[in-house]
Amino acid sequence: MRLDSYLVEIGNLGSRGRAKRAIVEGHVNVNGKIITKPSFDVAYSDNIDVTEGLDKPAGYWKLKEIQEKTNLIKKEDTVLDIGSSAGGFLMFASEIASHVHGIEFSREFRSLLGKLAHERPNITVEFGDIFTIPVEKEKFDVLLLDITASPLSSIKALENVLPALKSGGRLLQIIKLPKDRDREPILKKLSSLGLEIVEMLEPEKKEAYIIARKL
Repeated sequence: MRLDSYLVEIGNLGSRGRAKRAIVEGHVNVNGKIITKPSFDVAYSDNIDVTEGLDKPAGYWKLKEIQEKTNLIKKEDTVLDIGSSAGGFLMFASEIASHVHGIEFSREFRSLLGKLAHERPNITVEFGDIFTIPVEKEKFDVLLLDITASPLSSIKALENVLPALKSGGRLLQIIKLPKDRDREPILKKLSSLGLEIVEMLEPEKKEAYIIARKL
């Protein structure tokens, strides 16, 4: 059997694409030897090791880094994740919070997110338009919002779901914008929604991680 197919079949990696990437990048060891050819022939009797944590979505590591710097999510928090996509934020937040609820627009992720919710009892997921979906007021301690959209569209989505955040609740708003673009108009807009800007992190990529508190 091909090595990439084997890794998917036994559950080491969630897709052939991820399996191929892991193999090519040297993260798979077969019988004590690193194999970089996805088509390499293996048997069930072979001893195969994969670098730990490799199959977690990129969002998992992004939120982990933010959490380590800000302590945004507390034990026993209820968390609302807007734009769950592959489930990275859901996965990481569920390791700390008592309950995490994700809202995703694209049905492409239905199977992946459904599997995640099945495996982790403190995760629930629904699909809908984040710009119009009704939300229950004052329900969540933390709101995470990371969507592929312009800054103004991202804030528009925030306006729709912000009522779900409790007074005093914490927000992580990720804005996609170049480093040379003025942040002040964005921060002023957020402040006008009744948010106190607590901190802003700026990673290497063209994003800004804004931490705020609902007044």
